[in-house]
Amino acid sequence: MTVTRKPLSLPSPTTRTGEAARPEAPATPAAERVVARPGKNGTDGFESAKSARPTNFVDRPTGHRPDPSAPVLPATAFAFGPSKATLAGRDTSTPVTLTASATPNAAVKDLATVTSTVSFDKDVSLDSLKLNLDLAHSYRGDLVVKVTSPSGKTATVSNRQGGGADDVKGSFDLSTTFKGESAKGTWTLSVEDKARADTGTLKSWGLEATGKAPGTDPVDPKPPRPTGDPVIAVFDGGVDFKHSDLDSAMWTNPNEVAGDGIDNDGNGVKDDIHGYNVGFNSGDVMKGQGTDHGTHVAGIIAAEDNGEGNTGIAAGKAKVMSIGGLYDGADLLTNFERGVDYIVNMKENHGVNVRALNASFGDEYRDAASQARWKAAVQKLADADILLVAATANGNGSNMNNVQDFPANIDLPNVITVAAMDQRNDKLARFSSHGDKVVELAAVGENVLSTVPGGDWEKMSGTSMATPTVAGAAALMFAANPDLTAAQVRDLLVQTVEIDPDLKGKVSTSGKLDIAAAVKAAEEFTPPATVAGR
Repeated sequence: MTVTRKPLSLPSPTTRTGEAARPEAPATPAAERVVARPGKNGTDGFESAKSARPTNFVDRPTGHRPDPSAPVLPATAFAFGPSKATLAGRDTSTPVTLTASATPNAAVKDLATVTSTVSFDKDVSLDSLKLNLDLAHSYRGDLVVKVTSPSGKTATVSNRQGGGADDVKGSFDLSTTFKGESAKGTWTLSVEDKARADTGTLKSWGLEATGKAPGTDPVDPKPPRPTGDPVIAVFDGGVDFKHSDLDSAMWTNPNEVAGDGIDNDGNGVKDDIHGYNVGFNSGDVMKGQGTDHGTHVAGIIAAEDNGEGNTGIAAGKAKVMSIGGLYDGADLLTNFERGVDYIVNMKENHGVNVRALNASFGDEYRDAASQARWKAAVQKLADADILLVAATANGNGSNMNNVQDFPANIDLPNVITVAAMDQRNDKLARFSSHGDKVVELAAVGENVLSTVPGGDWEKMSGTSMATPTVAGAAALMFAANPDLTAAQVRDLLVQTVEIDPDLKGKVSTSGKLDIAAAVKAAEEFTPPATVAGR
C-alpha cells in the first residue's frame, strides 16, 4: 500500500461493471475542435451516450490498435542506459532489509501531539521505506501524521484526510521522500490531533528499510542532481519542434549530434535530439499519428512569448521533451512503459531535469495484469521524483469514481488528475467527466488556442487541453523552487485551488487551478519543521 494521494478522503479501490456505447462524432472544421482524451479503442469518455456531445466534438487521437503498416517491435528492441558490458562489472550484492518497531499504546489527546521513536543501529542507503501503522482514532480527519528521519527530513503520511472515518491503519510507502537517505539513527513518528471531541491511541508502528550497505556499489556513484530549466515530457503524438512558437521551447539533447545516425550519448537511441519515438524506437519524434494533438498540448505548456499565436503557461521557464509515437507500433500501455523507461533513464543516468509527464490520454483496463503494469510504470516515475499530470475522460458528465481508468486513477502521491472547465472558467465543461474520489481539480479546457504542426494555431477543447494547463503551472512551480519534490508540487496544487460551487462533489478539492496562488506557495514553501532532538 502507498501513501494516498487523495486530499480529502482515503477511498478504497473500486471496479467498474459496465460501459455505455459511444456514437461516432461528426466531421467538423479543423480550426475549432473538441478533442477527446486518448484511449486504446479510438474513442473516449465513459457513459458518454447519456448526453449529446457538442456538435463540433472530434475524438482526439487515442491509443490505437497497432497499425498493420507499422513495424511491431519486440521489447528487446528497447534498451536504455548502460550496455551489458558495463553492467557486467557492477556490484550486484543483495539489498539489505532492516526492520524496527514500537508499541507505545500512547493516548492521542485533543489539541496535542504524541511522538514515538524507533532506531536502526545498522546502515543502508535507502531504496525503499515502508511504514506499518496502527493508529486508532474516532475521527481521522483531525490528525496530522508525520515521519521524520535522523537527518531531519519529514514525510507527511496523512494531513487531516479521511473526514469522519475511523483510524489510520495499514502500510504506507515513504520511498519517494527518503530514497537515498541513510537509515542509521533515530526515526520519529508524530501524531498531532488538531481538533476537539475525538481521541484515540497510537497502538503500534514500524519501519521496513531496504537498500544497499555503504560501499557495496563503488562502480556506479550516484549521478549529480539534475539542474537547469524543468523539463516536461509530453507523452503523445510527436511535437513539431520546428514550429515558430516551439523551436526555442524544446529540450535539446546536448550529448547527441543531429543526423549522424550514431548513438552519441550511449542511451540506446540514435539522434534523439528532442525526445524519443516509442512507436518506432527512434529519435524521429514526428513520425506516426497524433502530431496535431501532441503539438497542441506542448504549446499550452511552453509556447514562446513571441507575439504570435498563443503563449504557453510556462513560456521561457521550462522545456518540452517530446515522447512521440504513442499511438503507433504497439498498444498504449506498452508504449507508455517504454516512454517511462526512457525518461527515467535520461534523468537518472544522463542528468536531464525531467520534472513532470503530461498524460492527455488513457482508457479503462479491467484486467488485473494490465492494471499492475500501469501501476508499476507510474511507481517508476514516483521513484524518480517525476510528477504525472493526467487527464480524466471526456464522458459528458460521467462519474469516474468506479472506473479503472489508467493512468489517471492511479493512487500514488506523484499523480494529479484533471477535469476541464468551460472557456469562461466558471463551471465544469459539459464534455468533461469528473469524480470526487479520483479527480483533484479542474482547469480551462474549452476553445484553447495552441500550436499545431506546420507553423499554425488552432482552438481545441477537451480534458487534453486542461491537463497541460496544470502541467505548465507545475513547471512554473519547479522553476520557482527547484527543491520541491513531485509529491510536494502535487500537494501545493491541491491546496491552492480556487473553490468553485459548480465543482462541489465533482472533484476532491471542489476547486479549479489557481496558477498565481500555486506559484506563490511554491516560492514560499519550506520543509516542515522537524521534531528530531526535542
